[in-house]
Amino acid sequence: MEYAKDEIFQVRYNTKMDKLQIGHARLVKRIIKTMRRHKLITVTAITFLIFSILNVVMIYNFLKLLENL
Repeated sequence: MEYAKDEIFQVRYNTKMDKLQIGHARLVKRIIKTMRRHKLITVTAITFLIFSILNVVMIYNFLKLLENL
């Protein structure tokens, strides 16, 4: 029973800040928080990903076109 309580309520006391501290945030929430803080890097990375996928699709279609000749 004690193990279940520890897993559900992960509240710890932070002596440096002199307050209670809830456990770590989930991975998805941390990623979203980082994306909100670094908007320029996020936009650059998403743009790079979109153009890379577009480039691969265009090369594939070009090779298919050459095969038909």
